[in-house]
Amino acid sequence: MIRLFAILLLASSLMASVASAGPAEAVLGKPFAHDGLFANAAAGLGYASFENADGREFLTANGFGARLYGKLGYYVIQDLALHANIGYVMFSNFSEERNNLPTYVDHDFYVLSSVYLGVGATYYVPIWENVFFSGSIGFIGYDLDCHKYAGNTGLNAFSFDVEAGKDWWMNEYFALGVSVAFSSGEFWSENDGVFRSSSIMLMFSVKLN
Repeated sequence: MIRLFAILLLASSLMASVASAGPAEAVLGKPFAHDGLFANAAAGLGYASFENADGREFLTANGFGARLYGKLGYYVIQDLALHANIGYVMFSNFSEERNNLPTYVDHDFYVLSSVYLGVGATYYVPIWENVFFSGSIGFIGYDLDCHKYAGNTGLNAFSFDVEAGKDWWMNEYFALGVSVAFSSGEFWSENDGVFRSSSIMLMFSVKLN
């Protein structure tokens, strides 16, 4: 997952270098305009929560979270891009119970993360310079190594993601941005109960167009 984001970031940097070296309007669109190719790689920190409960056993994680996120697509019209989304969230601060008795102890090493795949749109408001709103829908899969559940759930949780932020141009096609992003997902397993998560993050991004 981290490699995917590294590749996306590298691709964005290379495209930005090409754009600064010569004309690239055929692919990248007009300089200092939101058209052509759209690529975004972002990382952020914030609050993340997770719950897996079946009525007898409960696992929760509420606290610090870290997020990696990427978008790749194309502007269908000026200021409006359609794109594929990929995201990754790490959770912390675990609590686990079985029949109302704690089963998590401080020296337990729990690992809990989620992967998101979806499709969405990003819109830049023309009258507000480089202010954007973005949203997507897709599916989340959870990867757990805990007492209650160990393994990967698969991409079974329906999820949505919304984001608002602002970019600052660094050159004709390349921008840095700051945004606030919220995501939520949930699904029910007959054998393992409900899986649900949400997060709110402060994100820092590298963006092409």
